[in-house]
Amino acid sequence: MRVGGPYTVVASFLGYQEQTQENIYLNLNKTTEVDFTLTETTLQLEEVVVTVDQDAFIDPNKTGSRTNVSSEKLELLPSIARSAKDFTRLTPESDGNSFGGRNNLYNNFSLDGSIFNNSFGLDYATPGGQADAQPVSLDAIEQIQVSLAPFDVREGGFTGAGINAVTKSGTNELKGTAYYFFRNESMIGKKVNNVTTENLDFSAKQFGISVGGPIIKDKLFFFFNAEAERKTELAHGFVADNGSNSGSNVTSVLESDLIDIKNHLFNEFGYETGKYQGYNHETYNNKFLFKLDYNLAKNHVLTVRYNMLDAYKDILPHPEAIGGRGPTSYRMPFENSSYRIFNEIHSVVAELNSIFSDKMANNFMVGYTAFRDHRDPHSKPFPVIDILDNNLNTAITMGSEMFSTNNILNQDVFQIKDNFTYYFEKHTFTAGFNFELFKFENSFNLFYYPLNTFNSVTDFLNNTSADIDFNDQVTQSQMNDYLVTYADVGQLAIYLQDEYRVSDKLNVMIGLRGDIPMYFNEIENTDAVKKVSDYNGWVDENGNVGVEVDPSKWPDSKLMWSPRLGFNYDVKGDNTIQLRGGTGIFTGRIPFVWLGNQSSNSGINPFYTFQVNATSKDFSWPQVWKSNLAADMVFGEGWNATLEGIYGKDLNAIVHRNYNMAPPTGQLTGTGDDRKIFAGFNEVNIYSSDPANAPDFLDAGTIIMDNTDEGYSYSLTGKLGKKFDFGVNADVAYTYMESKDYTSIPAEIAADAFQRNPVVGNPNDPSLSWSRYGLQHRFIASAMYKIEYGKMATSLAFFFEAGRGNRYSYTYAGDLNLDGIINNDLLYVPVDASDINFGTVAAGIGTPAADAAAQWTALDAFIEQDEYLSTRRGDYAERNGAMLPWFTTFDIRLAQDFKLDIKGKENTFQLTFDLLNAGNLIVPNWGVRQFASTYTPITVNGVDNTGVPYFQFDSNLRKSYVDDVSLRSKWQLQIGIRYMFN
Repeated sequence: MRVGGPYTVVASFLGYQEQTQENIYLNLNKTTEVDFTLTETTLQLEEVVVTVDQDAFIDPNKTGSRTNVSSEKLELLPSIARSAKDFTRLTPESDGNSFGGRNNLYNNFSLDGSIFNNSFGLDYATPGGQADAQPVSLDAIEQIQVSLAPFDVREGGFTGAGINAVTKSGTNELKGTAYYFFRNESMIGKKVNNVTTENLDFSAKQFGISVGGPIIKDKLFFFFNAEAERKTELAHGFVADNGSNSGSNVTSVLESDLIDIKNHLFNEFGYETGKYQGYNHETYNNKFLFKLDYNLAKNHVLTVRYNMLDAYKDILPHPEAIGGRGPTSYRMPFENSSYRIFNEIHSVVAELNSIFSDKMANNFMVGYTAFRDHRDPHSKPFPVIDILDNNLNTAITMGSEMFSTNNILNQDVFQIKDNFTYYFEKHTFTAGFNFELFKFENSFNLFYYPLNTFNSVTDFLNNTSADIDFNDQVTQSQMNDYLVTYADVGQLAIYLQDEYRVSDKLNVMIGLRGDIPMYFNEIENTDAVKKVSDYNGWVDENGNVGVEVDPSKWPDSKLMWSPRLGFNYDVKGDNTIQLRGGTGIFTGRIPFVWLGNQSSNSGINPFYTFQVNATSKDFSWPQVWKSNLAADMVFGEGWNATLEGIYGKDLNAIVHRNYNMAPPTGQLTGTGDDRKIFAGFNEVNIYSSDPANAPDFLDAGTIIMDNTDEGYSYSLTGKLGKKFDFGVNADVAYTYMESKDYTSIPAEIAADAFQRNPVVGNPNDPSLSWSRYGLQHRFIASAMYKIEYGKMATSLAFFFEAGRGNRYSYTYAGDLNLDGIINNDLLYVPVDASDINFGTVAAGIGTPAADAAAQWTALDAFIEQDEYLSTRRGDYAERNGAMLPWFTTFDIRLAQDFKLDIKGKENTFQLTFDLLNAGNLIVPNWGVRQFASTYTPITVNGVDNTGVPYFQFDSNLRKSYVDDVSLRSKWQLQIGIRYMFN
């Protein structure tokens, strides 16, 4: 039977009184048992009506951690984006994107049980996420479930969480709804703390219609939803320094410099940069879903679903990749450095559920999804131009966005799966398979137009077209073809499981799953590829010389086993206390862009190659061993409580290494910082240092995707809830989480993934440290109340969240360990003035700074006010060791229903008010988010001939955090109008 309800179940037998149980709801991944005790008709009893609790807290079939979001919560809880993300945040172990402290790209998203990921893994794991679009309307979703440790072997494809949404179906009664939600600039706060920021011509609208009902009563049903979204909003809230303004949104970039640069580019090269502040970006999407449910026969139900998405969004330059170009407290991009991304999706899925007898049932599913994504730069074709500040950070950027030149991604995803179930006394046996095929066609042309970097504004303005002809760079670049690469990857899973009802108190689930990665296309073994495979100088992370690197070969396909065991024990046998949990291995996919890197960058081309990518021969897809133990209890008058712990240990975590880099042989001296440094270019770039390969320069290295078993995460969660007699349903939860890894890999480009992993010394030898994902502390609370009176009904609901985490690293600006990579060296935090040298280095000779004492006084004060750095004096800052301050948010939803009697049918007109971050409406400094004022507080000026480093510190840097003046820190009100008819 389909998820949802309400259902009515009637039991009858000759000679016995018929009985009925009503208002039965079926929840996702939850077996609903309906028990009857029939009485002989000679007793002449009246019909017995039993009402079943659709959300029974004690569930004998629940083993691992799972959060169910019911249709009631989807209807009542606040949401402005009307996105699944607004409801998956009800999972205590979530930070809004990731779950259980793991990279959100390790999640698996499914729709009605069919795979529905952005499997290539660019930026977002969810389809349509790049265009900020919900791929399926919230009005089309019946339930959402988040599983962190499900010990059912049918669930796989993730090491983070499995998120499944179930769509609505039609019934025998024709029902529908039409709705319209809107916001404008007058419905958004303007003050963030003491800063006033205008919202320009902000406008956000969502409107749609849903209808479901019978085509043939009791036989064939339909449901469809169509929805559109239109939004225009301020691209960013930062402003340039005009000499008289102040506040957390004022950058260190001078407005006079921006004006001079804009004029110079137009006058000298005829190039229009666009604005540098005060401009809007647009979001646009249309979505549609159509679903048929067909009762083919008494025991056979066919479901067919089609859904589509057509979306685009304007996006700022990337905030981190290749040094980062997005706006921040020290950087301003021009308007035309942005781009527009397009996401188009078409998906069709068919599912057949069959019951062959009282002992045998089967579920068969087949599906196909096509993703068509591309980018359009806002700029006309033009090189990227970066201007650095005194701390060697990109301060001003302009030109055509470097990742968007002919950036096209076509994905075709096929899926077929079958689950056969056999019921035998106290056993439920399940055997099945799931096959997924991913076909990727990708055109990605990084540095198609050259990157030009200038050390200062003066340096840039002093160059004319006679010195550097940017237009000629465009002409020369356009003589080259665009790169197009392919990757065809599959995953076959086979599994067998026994759900054994040992007794009325104890249920046990034991299963075995095997996943086999498959590679269906070949990488052409060209002369450029042979330059890689034939070279015998590559060095692995252990310093072994001559290791094999062959980018023409995919990793070996090998069977990866995932045994699992789960249990549920009703302690007293009265559904008041249950112990549940289990242990098992979960095998996930990787973002396939990491394999696409190998297809794109497989060879060394004449004269220059940015990077070569390959995978280690024994590379394995991610695996994590998860264990879960929980206790659930109901007590008193409607109270319930849960205490739950989850521990995950990495078995095959992903790490990127550079086999074009030898271990460093140098070492710093002169202070407590004695890290290893690279003694010369021959250690940093082995291939290009070899005289035989001098004409072929290899820049970022030979990046190998490999595995490590280092990494773990654990969480402890306590939940408390109550259903009050007067109608309020309230929950509160707290989670403490710790997550550590070798590398959090926030990047899609392999070289970027390697270079952006902060280290002490050797980048090929990262240490186990904090993950950037997950919150260390998180409180959430929600409450819902609905009252009906006369021809009206009022509902009120709220969601509260407070958390701390959002980790980041403190590194040096520049290149301290001389590995050729900037901003990846973790800080050494000096104890006192003698533990750091301020000054410059020229020709290997260090010269102390005249204002060294003043610089130390300012740095010492900065360290002391920083909650994290003040604890690390005399030691290195840890990767992702620092955390942003606590944040809070409080969201409210009020809905007022007016019931209308039309031709004997009850229709409803509804008015809703969703208020996000309500605290900021009350007091401007409530609900304000903050971000780090800098990740690179100290700049490297060089290392002298004896290994002594010299630095500089900006004495104007006084605070670790600045306010985020974006919409995240402002109150927002959305008004909705809905009409429900039947």
